[in-house]
Amino acid sequence: MKTALVTGCDHGLGLALAEALVKRDYLVLACHYADEPGLKDLRAAFPGRVLTFPLNIGSDASVAALRQAVEAAVPSLDLLINCAGILGDMAKTIGDELDFDEMLRVYNVNALGALRVTNALCRLVAQSGEKLIVNISSEAGSIQSCWRTGWFAYCMSKAANNMQGALTQNALRDQGVRVIQMHPGHVATFMRGHLDTTAKLTPAQSAEGILRTVLDTPLPASPRPPFVDYRGETQLY
Repeated sequence: MKTALVTGCDHGLGLALAEALVKRDYLVLACHYADEPGLKDLRAAFPGRVLTFPLNIGSDASVAALRQAVEAAVPSLDLLINCAGILGDMAKTIGDELDFDEMLRVYNVNALGALRVTNALCRLVAQSGEKLIVNISSEAGSIQSCWRTGWFAYCMSKAANNMQGALTQNALRDQGVRVIQMHPGHVATFMRGHLDTTAKLTPAQSAEGILRTVLDTPLPASPRPPFVDYRGETQLY
């Protein structure tokens, strides 16, 4: 049985990815900030197939504790999906009174959080059969296609997320590890503090597209990680 670890499984896309993976016969290690009802229901529906782990990806100590727990639970990880993330302020633009402390919190989670988790678990990924790391990024992290005038924390953190993915692939390529930067589409999540009813995709639709793209579709080899969306279409860095 293949093994996958997903961060951000409290609800939304992370939870949908965990559910889609267990239905693909993966053993799923679902990491959560708060053990919410949807994740409890998934764990109950698939006893022994969904293992849950508390995790704050913004904390060195929490990620270190996760590493110990995962190493005790499984010998390797075929798939690591860094999904956990936060949004930050969307309204303020240059010249406004910007909250730089908040920006640091967003960057700490979205960019450094993914790096913390990958750094802690890369040995287990390299020891697996599939050797795949997927970072949930965003088109908002693209410099070439940037159109916004704000969202500083989120956009800048996702651009940094893309860079850490490229650096990680450079470092682990000789061990056969592949890294994919993934734009999940506009998903109905609670990242804005409430359900985003303007979104075009449900978490389940995005999750199915992501897994179809990264597991079922041969992506072209390239020096840097492919930056694709849930449909398999290439995004601009």
